[in-house]
Amino acid sequence: MGVRTRMAGEVPVVELEGEFDISTAHEVDQELLRLDGQRPGTVVVDLRGLSFIDSTGLRSLLSADARCRQYGGRLVLVPGPPAVHRVFRIALLDQRLEFKEDLDALGDLDALGSDGGER
Repeated sequence: MGVRTRMAGEVPVVELEGEFDISTAHEVDQELLRLDGQRPGTVVVDLRGLSFIDSTGLRSLLSADARCRQYGGRLVLVPGPPAVHRVFRIALLDQRLEFKEDLDALGDLDALGSDGGER
């Protein structure tokens, strides 16, 4: 599992690569918890590099979304490949979590802030 965080202006973008499952969730959780401490208005998690996600990965992202909401921030997900995104659709999480097709669709990341945009 690869977890890389880069900044797009003031917005952290966490890029995931490989398999997001019970054996790798701790690494992702640690990075998302680290970012929570900074309380960014928006956190973007890019799932395009994932080849697999299981229920543990879903739970990690749901927890990160809940933590962001608690402090007035938001979590934005860039959908992964069809096999990965299908897991979100089956669990109906594509309706609960905020997805943007790609980083270009996000436009000006700095403007995302904590305005509560689309969900």
